[in-house]
Amino acid sequence: MSKKNVKSKKSRKPRVVFDTNVLISSLIMSGKPRELWNEVLEGKIKLITSDELFSEFSKVITRPKFRRYISQSDQAKFHMVLRQQAAVTEIKTHFTEIKEDPNDNAVLETAHSARADYIISGDKHLLKLKEFKEIKIVTTNEMLQILREQR
Repeated sequence: MSKKNVKSKKSRKPRVVFDTNVLISSLIMSGKPRELWNEVLEGKIKLITSDELFSEFSKVITRPKFRRYISQSDQAKFHMVLRQQAAVTEIKTHFTEIKEDPNDNAVLETAHSARADYIISGDKHLLKLKEFKEIKIVTTNEMLQILREQR
């Protein structure tokens, strides 16, 4: 990567893809996941998603185990805010990088298609990669630390 590209990445808002587990955690839990979601709401990071990831989130959040944490009304509100806050990218390239859980490849595909800087995840299959095509794969805590260091 040229010095010009490195400099421009540092001066602009980080472009990030949240894995579904991070999105759900930011919705139903306080603490670090909510803090990271607030970074999106405050415009400090640019959230990227795709129709595929949005669809997965919509399916997962309606599972019975999440009903005790969030009402259908709050789910609908979050969907609306998510659609307003996230830039939706079209997946242009498909990968079979993660064979243990092929659904995780949609996260890589979204990030690659959108030229994201980071993938934020709690998923062991993604985290063990550490990086994918120059996109860093980090936990919520690691991303918050990166943001603190950049300020």
